[in-house]
Amino acid sequence: MKKLNQFVLSLVFSLVLVSCSDANSQVTTVNLDTFVEKIKATPKAQLLDVRTPGEWAQGKIASSNTINIQDPEFIAKASKLDKNKPVFVYCAVGGRSASASKMLEKAGFKQVINLSGAGYSGLAAKGVK
Repeated sequence: MKKLNQFVLSLVFSLVLVSCSDANSQVTTVNLDTFVEKIKATPKAQLLDVRTPGEWAQGKIASSNTINIQDPEFIAKASKLDKNKPVFVYCAVGGRSASASKMLEKAGFKQVINLSGAGYSGLAAKGVK
């Protein structure tokens, strides 16, 4: 019984820590429609494409900054963006942009919006330039 009580107490404590850390997160993950709405509502939105150079060569959003997440200098290059303004991050599908968003948060960016599930092709289809 004592072990069960300790387990339950640990579980509750872990859940509290997770919920508190999520509440302080600077990263918001959104779907394509919300991402596009937020870009349109943000003057001079900072778009960050974290795909590879080969992917960029196949097409890119003209107003985006392109920094390959696999570049060892990713954070140094991304730090040239304004950390106090929202940064909209996308890749091809959402995996790399999620990783990049966490890296940006750790680097001190105040608001990071991550596009999940659609990526570049979704933005291009929506007419984001």
